[in-house]
Amino acid sequence: MSVKTKINIRLQGLSKRQQDGVKELEKELEFEQSDQGFPVVVRKNESGLRIGFGQEQAVLSYEREVEFYRGLGLVIEQLAAKKHPETIEDVEEHACFNDLSYMLDNSRNAVVNLRTLKKQIRQMALMGFHSLLLYTEDTYEIPGEPFWGYMRGRFTGEELKELDQYGRMFGIELVPCIQTLAHLNQIFKWDAYQEVRDIGDILLCGEGKTYELLEKMIKTCSECFSSRKINIGMDEAELTGRGKYLNRNGYLPVREIMMTHLNKVMEICHKYGFAPMMWSDMFFKMLNNGGYHEEDLTGIDKVREKIPEDLELIYWDYYSRSKEKYHRMLEKHELLTDHIGFAGGAWKWNGFAPLCVHSAYASREALPCCKEHGIKHVLVTAWGDNGAECSSFVTMPVLQIYAEFCYKGYVEPDEVISRRLQTCCHMKLEDFRWLDSLNLTPDNPSPGRVSVGPQKYLFYQDILLGLYDRHVDAATYPAHFRQCAQHLAEAGKRAGEYAYIFENLEALSRVLEMKCTIGIELKKAYDEKDREKLLELKERLGTLLSRIEVFHTKLSDQWYRENKPFGMDVLDLRIGGLKERVRRAEWTIDQYLQNNIDSIPELEVERFVLDERENPGYQTLPIGHNNWGQMVSANVL
Repeated sequence: MSVKTKINIRLQGLSKRQQDGVKELEKELEFEQSDQGFPVVVRKNESGLRIGFGQEQAVLSYEREVEFYRGLGLVIEQLAAKKHPETIEDVEEHACFNDLSYMLDNSRNAVVNLRTLKKQIRQMALMGFHSLLLYTEDTYEIPGEPFWGYMRGRFTGEELKELDQYGRMFGIELVPCIQTLAHLNQIFKWDAYQEVRDIGDILLCGEGKTYELLEKMIKTCSECFSSRKINIGMDEAELTGRGKYLNRNGYLPVREIMMTHLNKVMEICHKYGFAPMMWSDMFFKMLNNGGYHEEDLTGIDKVREKIPEDLELIYWDYYSRSKEKYHRMLEKHELLTDHIGFAGGAWKWNGFAPLCVHSAYASREALPCCKEHGIKHVLVTAWGDNGAECSSFVTMPVLQIYAEFCYKGYVEPDEVISRRLQTCCHMKLEDFRWLDSLNLTPDNPSPGRVSVGPQKYLFYQDILLGLYDRHVDAATYPAHFRQCAQHLAEAGKRAGEYAYIFENLEALSRVLEMKCTIGIELKKAYDEKDREKLLELKERLGTLLSRIEVFHTKLSDQWYRENKPFGMDVLDLRIGGLKERVRRAEWTIDQYLQNNIDSIPELEVERFVLDERENPGYQTLPIGHNNWGQMVSANVL
């Protein structure tokens, strides 16, 4: 096997910070610096990124710091592809978005470790991203608040400052992304925060101690981040004022409570020099008590006049596959404010496997609309709903699509995305697409139904209860998951440093190959009183248990590579519970076969289609259930 020759270059005109950044990027780009290398002259300019190639040298000029690093990646990529520099076409790029951001969830059990975050910052720099939002509900340290993020792997102040400085080295702004109204589930586990709780996961508006806490939160962000931008959250807070607030103050419309609260939060932000942004959904839900996508927006003028002029509203949409939908929603936002951002999704929150093929499809519809409407701030979000079971790195192909659109102004074909992804991340696009395959069952073909993740509920569902057995196509699923395992095994051999991600999902595929239909077979054998088949199935459960053990080990390896240890306890408890239920199924079948029990009540119960809305006419279709507590049992957890 031949060893790939590194590109030899000589960079001229670098600042001290750029020299440090380039040294860090030697970990990502296959190049060396030497006095004998091909000269690359680096210059500052006032407009965009330009690279001119000649026989004797290349000239890289950039406007913004991160454009230098994107340009460096392009230089290395082009020199590696062509032997004669003078034959390389010049590059000229102007970002159509002023701020291209990546938001990474660090609140749903996984707090990404610094090693992983620094690697992603380097990859983002090569793509040309401008900012990184760290989504932290309570997972950052606040002086004087020992229970804030307690036992959750929270970032220390020193860690945040270190990440902030590391990002600045590449021209990437680290931006705090917090919650100042809802989504604060975990703090309410502790008595320390009961006085500031309204209902559910929502803070008590109008309470002095609430604003004391909020000031501590924002002050901490001010001390740990050099950015003067902040995302204050405030999304999905429909129950605001319906708990303790209602008992104290009587009924007030959510609109009134929230606007008063927002103004107080804005005051605190301004005190610390922050320019806030927030998710936009609640402003639409205030109108006629409707939903985010309601057509009737009566009273929009009254809402618009109350929105602070310096507040950016972010329209988030991770689902739509229609340009018309994006245009319609952006037009509605334009009726509310002149300060609009857009957030799409890199789907890693379906379970253990991503759905990036949908993310790619949706982004190709959304981004041209953002450009047409003059949106200047565009985010890619990577949430970790219900356990953050998926690798952080699976999102990078989606980030590459966003980056290329930002700098080109149009949707690039797959071959360009593939080439750029190889440069920026050392990833093979065609291989990484196989990670989606566990969700793309034969009855859920690419790009897949949104929010549908059969790999998660088929893994966690109880064998004896068989809650999802009616949502399995027994004729095709085992072969599908067997094929997934085979392809992932082959891709893993080519994946280099990412091999562990493929090994993890290969192991899951081998579990699902057996587990997807074993409950169906068990009930059939029981109904037919086929004792010989029941014995065979009992013996197969031992093999299944071994496969689950392998997957558990691989998942643990992935977690400890990418995240802090905290949060793995949840996955251990979930998978440990599953293993015990497999053993319970073995025991139950054995008891029945030994005539120690007369029946197996769980197998007496008819299996139902769980959602007829998603399954018209009781068709066998995968279902959009992604919450462990929902899928694991019909009983109270």
